[in-house]
Amino acid sequence: MRYKWNLLATDANLQLMSQVMGISEITANVMANRGIRTKNTATNFLRNNQSNPKILDSSAPMKHAQKMFDRIILAISQKERIIIYGDYDADGVMSTAILYKSLAACNANVEFYIPNREEEGYGLNISAVRAIKQAEYDLIITCDNGIAALEEVQEANNLDIDIIIIDHHEPGFVETENERCDVIPKALAVVNPKQADCAYPFKNLCAAGLSFRLMEAFYEYTGNSETFSQLYEELITLAAIATVCDIVDLHGDNRNLVKKGLTIINANKNINNGLFKLIELKGYLNKPIDTFTIGFVIGPCINATGRLESAETAVKLLISDNETEQQQLAQELSDLNDRRKELTRTCSDRILEQAAESPNNVLVLVDEQTHESIAGIVAGRVKEKLHRPTILLTSSADEKILKGSARSIESYNIFEALYANRDLFERFGGHAMAAGMSIKRENVDILRERLNAACTLTAEDLQGVFHIDREIAPAEVTVKLAAELAWLAPFGKANHEPLFVTYNLKISALRNIEAKNTLIFTFENGLKGIAFGLNQEFAEELANRDYSAVTLDIVHIVETNTYNGKTTAQMRIKDFNIREI
Repeated sequence: MRYKWNLLATDANLQLMSQVMGISEITANVMANRGIRTKNTATNFLRNNQSNPKILDSSAPMKHAQKMFDRIILAISQKERIIIYGDYDADGVMSTAILYKSLAACNANVEFYIPNREEEGYGLNISAVRAIKQAEYDLIITCDNGIAALEEVQEANNLDIDIIIIDHHEPGFVETENERCDVIPKALAVVNPKQADCAYPFKNLCAAGLSFRLMEAFYEYTGNSETFSQLYEELITLAAIATVCDIVDLHGDNRNLVKKGLTIINANKNINNGLFKLIELKGYLNKPIDTFTIGFVIGPCINATGRLESAETAVKLLISDNETEQQQLAQELSDLNDRRKELTRTCSDRILEQAAESPNNVLVLVDEQTHESIAGIVAGRVKEKLHRPTILLTSSADEKILKGSARSIESYNIFEALYANRDLFERFGGHAMAAGMSIKRENVDILRERLNAACTLTAEDLQGVFHIDREIAPAEVTVKLAAELAWLAPFGKANHEPLFVTYNLKISALRNIEAKNTLIFTFENGLKGIAFGLNQEFAEELANRDYSAVTLDIVHIVETNTYNGKTTAQMRIKDFNIREI
C-alpha cells in the first residue's frame, strides 16, 4: 500500500437517490460524495445544464470588464495598434489565440507577442514594454500574466501605453492586523476574478476560459452575438483544452467549458485546422478525445514549443489558414515534445536521487544541468514520487540568478509560502499548487531554511491519499456501471475519476509486460485488472512468494475494455495491498 486509503462516508439516502434518478446506488454514492444530492442538481450535472455566470451581470459583474470593452471599442474605431502579450504554456497559448481570433474578426489591428522563456522569463518585462512602445503600439492586452507586474505596468504608464490585464493568478497582498489587501498594478483595467473586490462568483477560470467568456460578453456588449456564434465552437474548444492542461478545478463553468469542448472536438476534429493536423499526426483522428488525450497527448505538444523554443509556433499553428504551414508547424510541435520527453526522463532520474536524500519536508533543489523549460515538469515528478512540495532551481542567462518552478501538494499553499519570503526573490508568481521564480544564488539556502522552519506539514500530510468513493464487490464491476460512471465525466481536478476498493481478490493469472511497465491480472472470478507503473512495487512485495498464495486488496477505477469486438468490464488498479491466503 503506497498511499493512505480514505474511504469516504456519506449520510445521503442512496436508495432514494437511486430510485429517483434511475441510477445504481454505487453511482448515487459517487455523486453524493461530490455534493450532488438532489434530483435538480443531479439532472443539471449529468445534462450539463449548469448556467455560467454572466460577465456583465449587474448584481455580480466582472471587475473592469466593461472598462476593458470600452477601451477595445475605442482602439478598433481609431484603428489603434493592439498587441496581445501572452505566455508560453498551453493556457497562455490558447488565451492568446482566443483573443487574437476574436479581435481580428472585429477588424481590430491586432498582433501577438509571447516572451522567450530563457531570455525574458515569465510575464511582462520592462525591456519588452519599451520595445512595444518603440514599435508604436497603442494598447497592450496581457493574458495569463500581468497581475504581479507592478513595475512593468508603471513603466507602460510612464510611456503613455494603455494596458489591460487578463489574468487568473493570485494577486499579491499586504496584511495588516485586521485585514488582507490585494496589491494590484495600476493598469487601465485589471480583469481577474481572484481580486478580493471582484464580485464575479466563479473564481477558478484559467486564462483561456476567462478570455473566452470575456470575448463572448464583448460581442454581446457590442450587439454582435450572431457574429460570435460563428467563432463559438472553435474558441470554446481551445478554452476546454487549456482548462484541462492548466489543471484547474473541473466544476462549475470549468466543467461546462470542458464538456462542451470535448463534445465539439469529437464531433468535428477539424474544428481548428491547425489542431486537426496535430490530432492527425498523433494518431487520434479515429479515436475519442478525452481529458487524458488532452492532458497527456495534445497539451504536452502545445507546451513543448514554449519550453524548448518559442511558443509563438503553437499560436501560429492555431491561427494559420495555410495547410502546408499547419502541417509543418504540427510536425515541429510533435518533434519538440519527443525531445522534451527524453530530457525530462534523464533529469527526473538524476534529481530524484538528490531529492530522496533530503531530510526536508519542503524540497528546494538546485540542478544546473536541467533545462529551465522542464523544471516545472521535473519538480512535479519529484512531488508525485515523494509527496513533498518541491522547488527546482536551475541556471539562467545571468550567472548570479537561478530560475525555477515549484509544484505543491494539497495541504501546502506554495504561493502563500513564497509570498511570505518575497524579499528573497527577483521575481515570482503563481497560485496554491504551482509557481515560478527567479532568485539570487546567495538567497537559496536562506529560502530553504525559512520555508522548512515555518512548515507545519505533518507526516499524514506528506503521505499521498486516495479518497475512495465506495467499497464494491467483484460482481458489481460491470459494463453497465462503467457506462453510468462515464456520465460523470469529464474527470480532472476536483472531479476525480470515481475510486473504489475491492478486498480479497485471488489471482488466477498474471502477465508482466515489462517493456510497457504494465501488469495484467485475471482474478479467480474471471474479472480482469490492469495496472500501469506498479511493476517494481508489485515485484518487491511479492519477492520469493508465489502470487497464487496471496490475495489482493485494490483501489481501482471501473472501466471497459474492448478487444476483438467484445466489450468487458475491467478494473484499472491504482494501488494494492497484498494479503497472505
